[in-house]
Amino acid sequence: MYPVIVNDFLELVQIDGASLNERGVADAVTEKLKEIGCSVWEDAEAAKVLNGNAGNLYAVLDGELEGAIMFSSHLDRVANGIGIIPSFQDGRIVSQGTILAADDLSGVAAILDGLRRVKASGEKHSRVEAIFTVCEEKGVSGSLHLDYTKIRSKNGYVLDSPGRIGRVINSAPSKAQIRIEVTGKAAHAGNAPEKGINAVVAGAKILASIKDGRIDEESTANYSTFEAAGPTNVVNPSATIQGEARSRSHEKLERYLEDLKNVSSRVAGETGAAVNVDINHNYRSFLIPESSETIQMAGRVFKEMGIQMTVEAGGGGMDANRLVANGIECVGLATGYSKNHTTEEYLEVEDLIRSGEMVQKLIMEYSRKKT
Repeated sequence: MYPVIVNDFLELVQIDGASLNERGVADAVTEKLKEIGCSVWEDAEAAKVLNGNAGNLYAVLDGELEGAIMFSSHLDRVANGIGIIPSFQDGRIVSQGTILAADDLSGVAAILDGLRRVKASGEKHSRVEAIFTVCEEKGVSGSLHLDYTKIRSKNGYVLDSPGRIGRVINSAPSKAQIRIEVTGKAAHAGNAPEKGINAVVAGAKILASIKDGRIDEESTANYSTFEAAGPTNVVNPSATIQGEARSRSHEKLERYLEDLKNVSSRVAGETGAAVNVDINHNYRSFLIPESSETIQMAGRVFKEMGIQMTVEAGGGGMDANRLVANGIECVGLATGYSKNHTTEEYLEVEDLIRSGEMVQKLIMEYSRKKT
């Protein structure tokens, strides 16, 4: 006989879903929220804009005390999340040949359990707002379309981080998507190669001249795609490069992107190719100091639970990037999963169970300040 939080998790991961196909999970979570006693609203406009079959969920557990505290997790998962068969192995929940989707349904289950615990306790508490986003795994897109006017909270926690419970993510990078289009000039490769401009060579010179991988302790860049198909007897007139750059310092990211533009312009001048660099800023970095109210509250809760808190910077974007940008002081919290996005993903059962307790205690810690 497993605790309710474990059963919730097992149920949710076995509902097939992925980014833009969260309908089944959204319906199950909505039903559970209503059973707890929350009011729930779904943003149909977000589904329409994203071309998905479900929108972001907003849930509220009304309280008798002043103030509001927010918790968030995402409903979607990466693509290899169909036909998940969870099982138990040495104190962990694992999958069989697929991802487990503990990223982020462990966070969803923890929030549900925390709300359920608070409701069952009968203790007075502040308003609790729960935000369940769609399409987080595709560019953190769901939270881009949240209606932030509906959120009263100024403090919040995003339950969407790998690692053991007690890990707090207080910083995450800005991210930019990069697309470089190189246009050369076709010519016969044997009869008149000097009349052509090889876009492949120009693109290669750009990549050879710009840093990638680990740029510094806060910044990375990765170029994953170089497309330039064509027969060998034609000087190739077209090439496309796609990549990304991230930095926890937005200023460093801007400098890197400016360097990329300068390199591309120089190579264009040297080769005669036309180079267009298209940059799409996805989300902006954030940093919540350890002295902040949000982290201090978490510290008191973890101390009460006998858990060692560690505060670390993250390397990936999350809904917290957009929440912080919209005036909500929030950090990421780990719920016990590791190796997410792979078939080796697993979830520590003990951490999952204690994550529900963590949410309850955070709600009550915040509420005590309002009495």
